[in-house]
Amino acid sequence: MHPNAFLKTYWRLDLRPQVFVAMNFAPAYEQRFQKVFKPAIEALTVDRIRLSAYRVDNSKTGDSILTDILDGVAHSQMILADVSAVGRDSITGDAYRNGNVMYEIGLALACRQTQEVLLVRDDREKFLFDVSTIPHMHLNFANAEQARQQLQEEIIARLRERNYFRDARINMAISQLTAEEMAHLKQTFEYTRSTVWGRAVMGIASWNSIATSRLLDKQIIRIAGEFSNGNTAYEFTDLGWIVQQRLKAGLRQFTVQDEAQPTDKENAEAPNEPAA
Repeated sequence: MHPNAFLKTYWRLDLRPQVFVAMNFAPAYEQRFQKVFKPAIEALTVDRIRLSAYRVDNSKTGDSILTDILDGVAHSQMILADVSAVGRDSITGDAYRNGNVMYEIGLALACRQTQEVLLVRDDREKFLFDVSTIPHMHLNFANAEQARQQLQEEIIARLRERNYFRDARINMAISQLTAEEMAHLKQTFEYTRSTVWGRAVMGIASWNSIATSRLLDKQIIRIAGEFSNGNTAYEFTDLGWIVQQRLKAGLRQFTVQDEAQPTDKENAEAPNEPAA
């Protein structure tokens, strides 16, 4: 599947308890995975769930391996890439990196925050200009214990930085909401994460107002298709759902419902599945 089609059609920020590892699959590099990457990652937990080191099976070919790469990059807690030099150009003598790894980094930077992409290398060669601004660290793989400890500390720091960034983005999104936009969101307080709504289910015209357009522009909601009567259907983005839950907790002061539990409101008011 083409990356652009995957990211537009299937990608959602639903993170699994894993770290995607992009690296050279040659046997000479296997010890890095087994003695450094894997144990450093699997010693950590996120939300009390132990992380796993996820590597795409290099025995796959064609569309299957590309789809697995895209899925792993989009849904892992973070992306760890070994960009160590693997050889030298026969003409210039300059060091070069593994092409497959660099491709996966490009995919990661296209859909993830820079805090979620960690580059490591064992050389001091001139680094690539295009990724030189992405934070990276040097590891001495000859000292596996020290490399493992350094990597583990850096992963922890990155995950914390990501959480701070996300909280800052959420707070900014809330602070920029207008009174009309907040009034719109209050109407969804009884909805769950999977609820799809619009005039077909709400019975009001206000979802066609300027506030709706602004919520779409701010990526709080997105268009989910159309109802059978031709009216537009909406759903929350991942950012929008968190914003709605923060507003709900702050303005109504009651416990946030489990998004996995559909409510009577949802069953009653959103019986129609939107068309693609």
